[in-house]
Formats: sequence, structure tokens, C-alpha cells
Amino acid sequence: MKYVGWLLILSVSMVTGRPTGTSGGAGGLIFDDLVLSPAVSDNIALIFEQFDTELVLCLEGERRGRDLYITDFRMPHILVSETGRVQAAGCRAGRRSVGTWHNHPYPGSSLVNSDPSLLARNCYLSRTDVVDFERRDDALVTVVSCAPQTFAYWKRSDVESMAGDLAVLLPPEGQLVHSEIGGNRLDRTLTQARKR
Repeated sequence: MKYVGWLLILSVSMVTGRPTGTSGGAGGLIFDDLVLSPAVSDNIALIFEQFDTELVLCLEGERRGRDLYITDFRMPHILVSETGRVQAAGCRAGRRSVGTWHNHPYPGSSLVNSDPSLLARNCYLSRTDVVDFERRDDALVTVVSCAPQTFAYWKRSDVESMAGDLAVLLPPEGQLVHSEIGGNRLDRTLTQARKR
């Protein structure tokens, strides 16, 4: 009986470090779509517009059905923030921790007049980004914004299959997203990140 009790305690402790509705480690969670809450989407767009250096955010969320919902974020202590480089304290692991976001600002570009397809070319993972994502074994997703309303995301399975010698990893098909910001925010519920 003692053995069964300890087994139950161990099982619960392994699961409590994951977002609601997930199982075990990051490899155990497969999700179809990434969904940003309107508040997260709006605030990320605002942050992108205000900084011309790279920043990092720790994403929080939960699984709903087969989708991963990003419902909040925290900014870790930023140690270095430059164009093309950011160094920050790690994100705290926790029940709602799901991954990270960072930006790739387009230096010298006016976001108002820029061609969206030109800005979208900055939505990629560098080799350093891939290593950082792989190192954090509890991260389910990593997100890169390349314009206020444009971002790409990678699941763990997207980077695990990457060849080790690639300099950059482009977004998988369907995972480069132009989110809809604005409108009547009181009437909106969670915004689907990518169209089905």
C-alpha cells in the first residue's frame, strides 16, 4: 500500500509542473494550433512597436482541447538588449509556463510603410534561438515577432527534426501568422492564431 501511495505522489508531482490539461514533459504535449488571447496579442504588438532592440517574454497558458492558449506573459530580468541580441534571466518553470516570445525588430524600417512580406522575412529562429529552445526542456513553444501584428511559432517537434548545421530555421507551413489587432475589444473572445 505504501508503494501505491508513493507512486501516486510521484505521478502528481510530475504532472503539476505542466499547464492545465497537459501530460508529463514537453514531448508529451502535442497541440494543433497556437491561440493568443486578445490582451496578449495587443500587448505584444505594443511592445514590438516601442522597442528597436530584442526583448524576451515568458509565455503562460493552458491547453484547451488540442490547442495551446497563451493567456498571459511575464518579462524576465533583461541583462542585455541590443539589435540582434538579447540576454535575459531564465523563465521560471511552473504549472502555466509554456515557452518564450522574443522579437526580431527590422532595423531602420518604418513599420507603417514597410511591405509585410519584407518584415515577415525576419520571422525565423537563429541557431542560438534553437539551442535556447532545446535547452529548456519544459518549453512547448517558442514565438518570434517580426512586426507588431506578425509572428511565427515553432513547436518542439519543429526544431527536434532540424539539421544541426542550419544557420536559420524558417517557420513551418501555416505557422507564420498575421494576427488581427483592434476592432471592438469588448466583443472579442480568444483570437485564433492561425486560420484552419
